[in-house]
Amino acid sequence: MVLQRGPLSARIWGWADPGANVSIALYSQKTTTNVFVIADQQDGSWNTMLPPQPAGSDHKIHITDGQSYIDLEDIAFGDVYLCSGQSNMEFSMPGVFNATAEIEDSINYPNIRLATVQKVLSDDPQDDVPSKASNYTWTRSSPTAMSIHETFGYYSAACYFFGRELHKALDYEVPIGLVTSSWGGQKIETFSSPEALADRTCGGTRPLYDVYDVNSENNATSSIYNHNVHDDTGNGITGDAPKDDDNDLDGDSDGPKSMQIWNAMIHPLINMRFTGAIWYQGEANDSDQNSYACRFPAMITDWRNKFDLPDLSFFFVQLAADHNRDTWPNFRAAQLAATQLPRVGFATAIDIGDRSSPHNSIHPRRKQEVGRRLALSVRSIEYDERGGLIYTGPTLAGVQFSPECCVDSSITLIRLSFSPGTADNLHVHGSPECKSCCSNLPFQVLNGDGNWTRVDDGSIEKSEIILSSRSGPVFGIRYAWEPYPQCLIYNGWGGPDDHTGLPSAPWEWCAYPSGDPTWSGNGCRVPTEARRYHIQRGLTETK
Repeated sequence: MVLQRGPLSARIWGWADPGANVSIALYSQKTTTNVFVIADQQDGSWNTMLPPQPAGSDHKIHITDGQSYIDLEDIAFGDVYLCSGQSNMEFSMPGVFNATAEIEDSINYPNIRLATVQKVLSDDPQDDVPSKASNYTWTRSSPTAMSIHETFGYYSAACYFFGRELHKALDYEVPIGLVTSSWGGQKIETFSSPEALADRTCGGTRPLYDVYDVNSENNATSSIYNHNVHDDTGNGITGDAPKDDDNDLDGDSDGPKSMQIWNAMIHPLINMRFTGAIWYQGEANDSDQNSYACRFPAMITDWRNKFDLPDLSFFFVQLAADHNRDTWPNFRAAQLAATQLPRVGFATAIDIGDRSSPHNSIHPRRKQEVGRRLALSVRSIEYDERGGLIYTGPTLAGVQFSPECCVDSSITLIRLSFSPGTADNLHVHGSPECKSCCSNLPFQVLNGDGNWTRVDDGSIEKSEIILSSRSGPVFGIRYAWEPYPQCLIYNGWGGPDDHTGLPSAPWEWCAYPSGDPTWSGNGCRVPTEARRYHIQRGLTETK
């Protein structure tokens, strides 16, 4: 087991006879710390905080109420992360590339400790939850823990590889605790509490007066759940009742419904102290990106409130490349709505599609690279390593047009510049399935007819990209805005299998012709939150 190290105080909780005096003794190598608490007079529940502890292992905890006792052995204090989401988080170690060697290597990280929450459902919030495997309530990283031969078996590959990369970056000195609570094929609503689903401020990313209907394109004032929402003055706003089928998210009366995973698999963990949370989910919500752009930040804010961890860092995986997923380009933009919240980062997976995956192409096997990128994002925010750490791919900073822009000209030249430090050794690289596909650059432009067309030519000049288009005036630019782009731009060296550089995440830039600032063509219609994200990044037009 890993408990959260200082400066947070780890919380211990349990049940005893009502009114019992419970004593907790923490045995370290040189000291003993005693804590006392009285169990609740009604249900016997109790919880208490331990004094903040430095990173370390080989602790013991003895708990007794005078009549019975529990001894907890092999306790470590370190950084604890909650890993949640749907099947790409559930996807376990036997299914990844190079699985045999990776599983054998897991023996080398005894201070990575793992726990998986069993799949259970409830209509009411629960206080306790069983472990997925009775023998693995908590276990050290080892081949025994990893090699249960199920692709969606015991331990999450994305979560483990993230923890491994972070453990290495911390010089193996900080134990890492990883708690996975995931369920394949489920929508974000099943992981959300009633308060999160009723939140029309989208987690505080929209003012309360700017009400947002997550079920409507028209931004009406209805809410999916009939709960009272109050602003800071205490004034209540009541939403509309849900439709009869709102809770049956998958059309399967036996499947999880709204809030049921939250009740049974997340709520029981709210007493735990976490450093951060890792999230890999969205495929089940891909047809409703407008709703997700509100639901996602609402869930993050609500988790922070419920866990009483207002500074809980949160990191997500942007959906990977996959063919025939026409809604995914806009959905990837909707995921970025969460980055309006503080201490939220993400890892793009746009270049690690896996058409030949035996587990369906929606489940790419390159989970090692997912974990590496998540760890880089976590290090930049949680461990404040931004100085000198390259944790993101080339990040668009500016768009400049040649004098021919926005007039009747046969050629438009476009210069793309990137944030300092993100475009060192700027280069293009093909996808894993087509490493020679970069003859077709991953850029499109929006012409005056409202159509998106591929750019005709392009070149790299140091840390900038020069594009040329013969489609007439340009009113928008897209990069990798497709389900499965076959060419990406990177910093560092190589592509997705080289584990050195990082790809630029998909982006869309929109400019409006002078004299008609409301016209935006047929494209550039991403969720408002995602568009605001791009504007806030300082994308500018120079004519």
